[in-house]
Amino acid sequence: MDNVINLFSRRTAPKAAAQTRASEATQTNKSAVGSSGTPSTSSFSEAAERNRANQMRLRKERESANKNVLKSYRIK
Repeated sequence: MDNVINLFSRRTAPKAAAQTRASEATQTNKSAVGSSGTPSTSSFSEAAERNRANQMRLRKERESANKNVLKSYRIK
């Protein structure tokens, strides 16, 4: 029954990867909080820069994936 693919359930990540992501999120949250307990301005700019970089990376991945699909179906 391992050959069954469920389209509606999310794929679970390996435990090691999940633990790594959780520890990264914890470190990010700790570094984002300033001495007064409020998020500092520099952490906001760092987060904005990370988001911008991720957005650009995802855009490039989508463009290359779309390009490959167009080639394989000979659309363009």
